[in-house]
Amino acid sequence: MDNGSYPLLSSLKSEGISLLIFDLDGTILDSMNVWNQVDVEFLGRFGFEVTPEYTDMVKRVSIEDAARYTAQRYKLPLTPQEIQDTWNQMVGEFYSSEVELKEGALEYLNEAKHLGFKMGVATALNRTNCFNALRKNGILELFDAVITLEDTGKNTDKNSPDIFLKVLGYINAMGNMVAPGGALVFDDVPSACRGARMGDFKTCAVYDDIGCGKDNWNLFASSCDYAIRNW
Repeated sequence: MDNGSYPLLSSLKSEGISLLIFDLDGTILDSMNVWNQVDVEFLGRFGFEVTPEYTDMVKRVSIEDAARYTAQRYKLPLTPQEIQDTWNQMVGEFYSSEVELKEGALEYLNEAKHLGFKMGVATALNRTNCFNALRKNGILELFDAVITLEDTGKNTDKNSPDIFLKVLGYINAMGNMVAPGGALVFDDVPSACRGARMGDFKTCAVYDDIGCGKDNWNLFASSCDYAIRNW
C-alpha cells in the first residue's frame, strides 16, 4: 500500500483488511466546528483562547479527562464535573437533532457494509452523544461494535491503542478472527492514528480543518497507510 493512497473498498480485502474502525467527530461526523465553538465560547468566558495544542488534547481524550485537563491547565473556578456538565448542556441538542455526516460518508459506510466488512466505532464522545448522533443519522445498525473511551474501563485516551484493541476484542468475541493488521482505523487526529499504529493497526488519515488542520495535513497523510481528503 502506498502511503497516502485512497482506501478503495474494492481493494482493501485483497490487502487483508476485514475490519474498519471509525472515529466519529471530524471523521464521519461534520461536528468539529461545534466543539471548536464550545471551546472558544467556554474558555472565552475566562479570558483564554483556544490553541491547536488544546484542541489536539481534548479531541483524543474522554470528556471527563478533558474537563480535568481544562480545570487544571487554566485553574478555573469550576470543578471538572461542572465543566463537563456545562459542555454536555452546550452540545447535547446538537448531537441529538442537528449533527450531520460528512459528505459522502454514508455512501462509503453503506458500501463497506454491502461488501461484508465488519465495522466498529472508536470515539472519545461520551456514550449519550455518540448513540444520539448515530441514531440521528440512521447509521447505528451499520456498526458491529460501538466503543467509547468510557468503555475502556481505565484512564486512557486515543494516544494509546487501548480503545482500538477493545473494538477488536469485541469483534473477535463474536466469532471472528481478525488481527490488528487486518483492521483499518480512520481518524482525523494524528495522535489517534499514532496510537492505533502502536497496536499494529493499519491507519487512514481523514482530513478535517480542525482535527488535523490544513498545515499538518500533508505530514499526517504521509504518515498513514491511507488518506481521505474527502469521502
